[in-house]
Amino acid sequence: MAKYRLEIRGWGMDAIAHSITDEHVEPIREMIGDDSENTWDLHEYFADNIRDMYDGDLFRNDKPFWYDDATYFFLFNADTKPYDGSEPIKDWLLKDCTPHYEFDEVSESVNIPCWPGETKVDDFAKKYADPPYEYDVADNIVFYVEENKGGMFYFEFESDEEPNPKDFSVESGSIETPDSDWDYCDKFFYKGVELEITDYLDHNGKGSQAFLFTKDDV
Repeated sequence: MAKYRLEIRGWGMDAIAHSITDEHVEPIREMIGDDSENTWDLHEYFADNIRDMYDGDLFRNDKPFWYDDATYFFLFNADTKPYDGSEPIKDWLLKDCTPHYEFDEVSESVNIPCWPGETKVDDFAKKYADPPYEYDVADNIVFYVEENKGGMFYFEFESDEEPNPKDFSVESGSIETPDSDWDYCDKFFYKGVELEITDYLDHNGKGSQAFLFTKDDV
């Protein structure tokens, strides 16, 4: 039984969703304006008036984007280390993997709703909210996304034969918003068995976007 290391590289998202009360809607709308990349002042406003930008009370989803031609798999022997200059045994793209339903016919994609009037507040986040609030469903949502590029994470696993791209599959997920859907790679599998992340790799930030969704606007 040989040991292997599989690195995932490409583009990733750090997607965070917050509920906000009515008094914050117009200041944030003016802050973002018509350009979703106007996020410079948003961090400070959240820290001063709502909560830390990275402590979303609806959800936080830190996963690779689902890009068929830009999500990379690099297979190494397990006796190598990240960034030690070792050449991979094999490398391939997300599109070269086997569709996951061929391993699991009942598997379903994970859908995360980010929709005002529907998305529920996380119970733990609400319990410790400061200032506190009483609602359970978000009527106003700020959806903040940071995009990054580079390494995502790696897995270590064992196999009695050298793995091939078709031995791997990926379960997809999607964040559903009134503006668009954000598709991502949710879980990775080898021969139908889910792989557990061993550690994370380095990447660089490439930009951020923020969106305001209110129940009155949709």
